[in-house]
Amino acid sequence: MYESFFGLQERPFSISPDPRFFFLSSQHKEALAKCQYAVQERMGLAVIYGDIGTGKTTIARRLFQIFSDKPDYRSAMIISPGLKTENALLREIMKEFGVPTKRAFADSRTAFQAFLAQQFKENRTVILMLDEAQSIRGTNFELIRGLLNFETDRQKLLNIILLGQNELARKLDARPELKSRVTIFGALTSLSRQDTEQMIRFRYRVAGGEEPPFTEPAIDAVFRLARGLPRMVCTVCDTALTKAFARRKRQVGDDTIVAAAEELRLPEAAVPEGPVAARRTR
Repeated sequence: MYESFFGLQERPFSISPDPRFFFLSSQHKEALAKCQYAVQERMGLAVIYGDIGTGKTTIARRLFQIFSDKPDYRSAMIISPGLKTENALLREIMKEFGVPTKRAFADSRTAFQAFLAQQFKENRTVILMLDEAQSIRGTNFELIRGLLNFETDRQKLLNIILLGQNELARKLDARPELKSRVTIFGALTSLSRQDTEQMIRFRYRVAGGEEPPFTEPAIDAVFRLARGLPRMVCTVCDTALTKAFARRKRQVGDDTIVAAAEELRLPEAAVPEGPVAARRTR
């Protein structure tokens, strides 16, 4: 809607998981590097957790893209694994890897173990990514623990990456028998003010723009009101650009950011601080 007005080829702040728009902050780079290292060394279980909107799903898709492009890797990704029974989850895992399932759970498990052994013999690394893993229930945690038992004397036959909200870390704390298997822990937190600005600039350039129209106070307001959460930063910026376009304003000030946040019903938007509050009370 506002693309041509701002000289853009596409919307820069869409929340669709387009890998072209994935801004790698220092913590995202670290999380990706940790997961890649764990997989390459066949270490078994890696866990990435964080608040809603910190970029976990984007990391999962980036990892899937990285490993899917390499012939020596077999990868699969399943979303919301806890919504299935233990047998149904194993069947879905096998289906994603193209392994025929059996009627009995034990027979399916044996068939999957044979598949993993064959991949190892052919020098292929197998990766399973489970996104929204905070939904995992007790029996599926047991399935994951059981799958990690497929190993040689030195290496795991299956590498598992769990990505989920902070609840995932709490669930693992309550299951020391599985937590002890975790070789890599990575926590994603909110972006810094500097990373927030860099993300805005990066995404704007990818969309075909040059200098984003946000003033420095506007970026301050985005950072404060979106709490540094990448997904919310995108939502606030997208709404603000829509408002600026409707008002035919080429520059986006902090007042427009606050108006966008109010429209989105963000908690702090109702009580703006600093220069914005002063202007709005005149």
